[in-house]
Amino acid sequence: MRTRRMRKVAAALLSVLMLTTLMVFIAPSGAGACGYGKWYLPEGYTGGNFDTYILAQNPNDCEAKIKVRFMTDTGVTEPVEYEMKPLSRLTIKVNDIKGLEDANVSTMVEQLEGSGIVVERAMYFTYEDGKAGGSDSIGANQTSNSWYLAEGYTGEGFDTYILVMNPNEQVAHIEAKFITRPTTSGTGGIEPNYIVKKYDIDPMRRLTIHVDEIPGLEDTEVSTEIFSVPAGAGEGETAPGVVAERSMYFNYLGVNGGHCSIGAPASSNHWYLPEGRTAGEYDTYVLVMNPNSTRTHIDASFMVPANNAGGGREMKPHDPPDSTPETEPVSNKIVRKEFILEPFERYTIAVDKIEGLESTDVATMIQSCAASTEEGAGGECGNPVVVERAMYFTRGNNGDGHNTIGATMKREYWLLAEGYTAEKFDTWVLVMNPNASDVKVRITYLKPEGEPIVKDYEVKGLSRLTIPVDEIPGLEATEVSSKIQVLGTVDGRGAACEYGIIAERAMYFEYNGIVGGHCSLGVGEY
Repeated sequence: MRTRRMRKVAAALLSVLMLTTLMVFIAPSGAGACGYGKWYLPEGYTGGNFDTYILAQNPNDCEAKIKVRFMTDTGVTEPVEYEMKPLSRLTIKVNDIKGLEDANVSTMVEQLEGSGIVVERAMYFTYEDGKAGGSDSIGANQTSNSWYLAEGYTGEGFDTYILVMNPNEQVAHIEAKFITRPTTSGTGGIEPNYIVKKYDIDPMRRLTIHVDEIPGLEDTEVSTEIFSVPAGAGEGETAPGVVAERSMYFNYLGVNGGHCSIGAPASSNHWYLPEGRTAGEYDTYVLVMNPNSTRTHIDASFMVPANNAGGGREMKPHDPPDSTPETEPVSNKIVRKEFILEPFERYTIAVDKIEGLESTDVATMIQSCAASTEEGAGGECGNPVVVERAMYFTRGNNGDGHNTIGATMKREYWLLAEGYTAEKFDTWVLVMNPNASDVKVRITYLKPEGEPIVKDYEVKGLSRLTIPVDEIPGLEATEVSSKIQVLGTVDGRGAACEYGIIAERAMYFEYNGIVGGHCSLGVGEY
């Protein structure tokens, strides 16, 4: 079992991470759904009852050769090379690699031959006090001097960790700002409430911060800003780029589990979250962080899928869906709400509590502007924010939770490295169409041996399509990655490049007796 003491051990080292187009802040022009040449995965643990997997996707028509290095508290392993067939998926169980059987471990994947790859990390675990479940995150291909993590909670039953990686040959100096709810001053005004801490990270190491142990943060909702700063004030001195991620383990209303998400290297005025569910034993929260020194106005649009697609997810992950009669299509529904965030505030939206969203699948769009002097009115656009989504659920008598950062842009292509449909695993691909027009989408499902399976879909305008991958012939029991492409509008009048979408994957499982779930936003490309 992994304990707090183990989590605090110095550092499990280097790995740089980038939200790539995962969050879609940075994307090379003309990427054309080919993937990227380097990936960094900072989190990982193989001790106790923790299993760590690296999932690599080759979305291209040519073979790929990759080099993988694992970095621990004591050093970096010799590189291991793997070959990947065209349009295929590779799985590496880190626990099975000699010398890594009981270690904090980060992973660096580099392409040696080919046109680009996509890499994720999945973990299955039993944390202390029986908190069992799974977590997943896409890797990153770039460091940054700033990172933003909207989610975080340190109340009873919750542990929150901030992981900051320094992949450089020099010490990184870090300033961490922990932002909680604002307080009311003695004169009745609203005062920001945050704590700033400073840390030094040795070269090629990882800093682990147990937020619950910071005085003043023992029982609160909390967002985090991470900044890498220069060592001194010398002319021309620059700070090395770092990477930040957050892991959480919890007991949520009797549901034990854990989830994680990499941070956002920048804030944005637009955010998209494809997944969300409030039906059955599911609770969905949208977490919004205002890193600005002024009030911010939020417009939230919640999209209910046509026909309430995805209703079968109340079943256990290994049970077949109930056979229910077809229902007449219902109109897409948009529920809109407005919120005002104070300066440096973390705000939690309980989606289940919103009228009209009490029992449904739901996708979310967030837009932010500077708040005007009029209460509830939006001012000039500015004041970018950071948005994540967290979900907690039970499946049968067990439960878990999952979390992801949102996307900041629509894209023509999306890539999802992870996916598994064998044994007691369910994999769902979620496609969000924020456009008014219906769009055609083609998904290429990639298996370990190659031989992809291609399916076409239509996604209603302003809606979300939920695809149970296990039910596709030929994909009933396999590892699987997904490559998603917009073909254009259904009426043929709109080009693919003008009608971008957002894609995410959710998985529910029973893994060696551990029942849980995890999710990840995809990697979006032009």
